[in-house]
Amino acid sequence: MKNFRKNWLRHLLQWGTLAAIIVILTKVFGNETADPEAYCPVGGLQTLGSYLVAGSMACSMTVTQIMMGIVLAVGVMLFSKLFCGYLCPLGWGTEYLGKLREKTKIKEIVIKNDSVADKILRAFKYILLFLTFYYTVSGSELFCKNFDPYYAAATGFQGELTLWMAIAAIAVFVLGSFFIKMFWCKYICPLGALSNIFKYAVTFGVLVGIFAIVNYSGLAVSWIYLLAAATIVGYFWEIIFPEPKFFPLLKVNRSTEKCNDCGVCAKKCPYSINVDKVKTVKHVDCTLCGECISSCNKDALTFGRKKSFRWLPAILTVVLFAAALYMGTLWELPTIDMKWGDKTKHSTLEVVQIDGLRSVKCYGSSMAFSAQLQKIPGVYGVATFVKKSVAEVYYNSSETTPDKIKELIYVPAKFKIATPPAGAVVKVVTIRTEKMYDKMDPNYLGLQFRNDGKAYYGIETEYACPLIVRIYMDVNEPIDEKYIESVVEMKELQMLVHGGGTNIVKVDFEFISMEEKVDTISRIQFLERQFNFYKKEYAANMEKWGGKNEAVYELVYPDLDKPLITRGIPYLSSHLSLIDGFLGIETTINENEEYCFRIRYSKDVLNEDKIWEAITKAQWTIKTKDGELQTPDAKFTFTNKGTTK
Repeated sequence: MKNFRKNWLRHLLQWGTLAAIIVILTKVFGNETADPEAYCPVGGLQTLGSYLVAGSMACSMTVTQIMMGIVLAVGVMLFSKLFCGYLCPLGWGTEYLGKLREKTKIKEIVIKNDSVADKILRAFKYILLFLTFYYTVSGSELFCKNFDPYYAAATGFQGELTLWMAIAAIAVFVLGSFFIKMFWCKYICPLGALSNIFKYAVTFGVLVGIFAIVNYSGLAVSWIYLLAAATIVGYFWEIIFPEPKFFPLLKVNRSTEKCNDCGVCAKKCPYSINVDKVKTVKHVDCTLCGECISSCNKDALTFGRKKSFRWLPAILTVVLFAAALYMGTLWELPTIDMKWGDKTKHSTLEVVQIDGLRSVKCYGSSMAFSAQLQKIPGVYGVATFVKKSVAEVYYNSSETTPDKIKELIYVPAKFKIATPPAGAVVKVVTIRTEKMYDKMDPNYLGLQFRNDGKAYYGIETEYACPLIVRIYMDVNEPIDEKYIESVVEMKELQMLVHGGGTNIVKVDFEFISMEEKVDTISRIQFLERQFNFYKKEYAANMEKWGGKNEAVYELVYPDLDKPLITRGIPYLSSHLSLIDGFLGIETTINENEEYCFRIRYSKDVLNEDKIWEAITKAQWTIKTKDGELQTPDAKFTFTNKGTTK
């Protein structure tokens, strides 16, 4: 506790970082969905590599993460591994797991610095560094998410990870750090390897210079060779020359006049550096954490030979972090920026900006959006900016227009708010809006109407300029234009989350006008407009049994209009297509205004009992697009038998 008080600012930053992570991830203050990678410096440097090599940003990374990475590199070269010593949750966890072992008096597995075991184990973090950068830069997806203990824990193992790798990484992190002092940071962490490379800044600069000169001379040398050279040289420099000569500039200094050689400082050092044996601590593991200084009762240790610098590393950590955050707000790099088609036309292309693309939020969705645009005549490229939900589309004005592009990429949407009661008459009000071009926007707007509890039944959109939005409401519900306008122009919409709570979705819709004409339709007409009909015929089975004693088996399923349910329909269809006698399936609304399946079959092969047996199996046999047979669990639970019509 005494040591805690002496180094209070460091511990305040560590606990403050942990508290901030918990607040962000648990959305204590109602924030929108949290991003565990939001302030990841190593992810930022990987993204910078991806951008320099492939011209694309990794995952949902932005300039903020890149600036975090750049500031990390500069900070290591000038000062030391401040992020590791003051902010990194894994560094904090590693250190405190070791302290927990000390409290429980369990014997430590001692691996001395510069021992054979120490040198061998240090290679692992460089191997992981190479693999992490190689796969990230090659695929523009953060490979480290597969095995990052922090990411796995922060997402509750629900993120884009490989489960066995994440579990193994957490096991290695916990067990290794508990029994071996600073195990994760010294031997496994890719960020530790990267930070150590930056400590050998002169050597790294020479490697980059050679790489640049060779490529400038006309020899096309792959970036992989630079990455391999940096990791290999970094490893050997670390085990052969564990004390960098020039960087970092700020170091711990020991006064031989004041020091009584008690050795407490070396014992308190998280990395077991022999602080009591040197005048200046230059060891590559040093993070300027200040634990050695806090433990010294003779004031023999200082940062940079000045007692007034006692809190300088902690202050620098805060300043550098704040600087990275600020610089990250100044501009945004595109997640992808690509062109295709006739290169002779690229110099004359014009640009149209499309706002509000909330579903374009990472590298993968950007590439999917690009694939959609490549099907549109006259479009020759796109740049996406995921932080702002914006895309800039490059087009030839002699072949297409901005309105035509927006029309072709727009996907009409519908959102059912509630089911009208039997016999209800539904009123249709049409409004015009702008900035509602993302496929999720009608959902957000519909959820807000649902939250208000009014007798609104659904929303449907149709492309026009401005956008057509039809609002379905009960015939007795008053038409309140001001209310509708206020909902449309809300800057934040509340979206309920499964399991409780809400997400705050930031939007920027514009209400343009409301049309005077109001239509009325019947309940069945509304249900048909909102329903996503599905129909599939089984060609192979039709050749054998089509037209031979056909019948239709109707099976009522009340939840067949729910999106989570409809996702299972293709599985059921594939399952039935592999069984003799089934001819096809469709979803529809029957004469009683009930959602139902209609399954066509041949009576020569099947009967109602066999149909029921087939659809109620615990596992279905399906065929994938690649022709592979799989047996997933059944996607539907049927309780009431159907009848043949």
